[in-house]
Amino acid sequence: MNWIPVGRVVSKHGMRGDIKFYYYNEVKEEFFRYTSLFALQDGTPVELKPSRATYGKNVFYVSFDGFANSNDVEFLVGKELFVREKDLPCLEDGEYYEYQLIGLDVVNACGDRLGKVDSVLHTGSSDILVVKGERELMVPMVEGFIESVDLRSGVVRVNEEGLIV
Repeated sequence: MNWIPVGRVVSKHGMRGDIKFYYYNEVKEEFFRYTSLFALQDGTPVELKPSRATYGKNVFYVSFDGFANSNDVEFLVGKELFVREKDLPCLEDGEYYEYQLIGLDVVNACGDRLGKVDSVLHTGSSDILVVKGERELMVPMVEGFIESVDLRSGVVRVNEEGLIV
C-alpha cells in the first residue's frame, strides 16, 4: 500500500488531545474529506480518525477519536501524517500531487538534464523543488520557473534563469 504524506503535526493544542496540523494541500477544504489519517509509531501505522477539525491561523486544529488528553497525542508532534493513495481525491488533467514529482528528471529549456527532483520544501511564499544533480538547485514552484510538468514522460521542464544554486 502506498502512503502519501498530507501534512505535519506542528504541536499539541490544549489539554484535550487536540493537535495543530499543517496541511500541505493549498485547497484546505480537501482535508475534511479524509475519514482516516495515519502516523507511524515505532514503525507501525496507527490509524487516526478525526472527530473534529477547524482551520485558523494557517493550521488545522484536530481532535481524534480515542485521544482524550495531550499525553495521548505526544507521539504525533513533529511527525507527518499520511493517507492511503487510494483515498486521495481525483485530479483534473494537468494537475498532479507533490509526491508524484519526486524522482522526475528536471531539464532546462534546451532539454539538458539538470538532475532529479529530490524533495519539495514548503515555505511561506511558495513551494520549492529541490533538484539534485551535478549541483543542487532550488526551483520555486511558480510561473516563470516551472515551464511544464509531464508525469507521463517523467520530466519537469524549468527556466534556469534566476535559480538558486
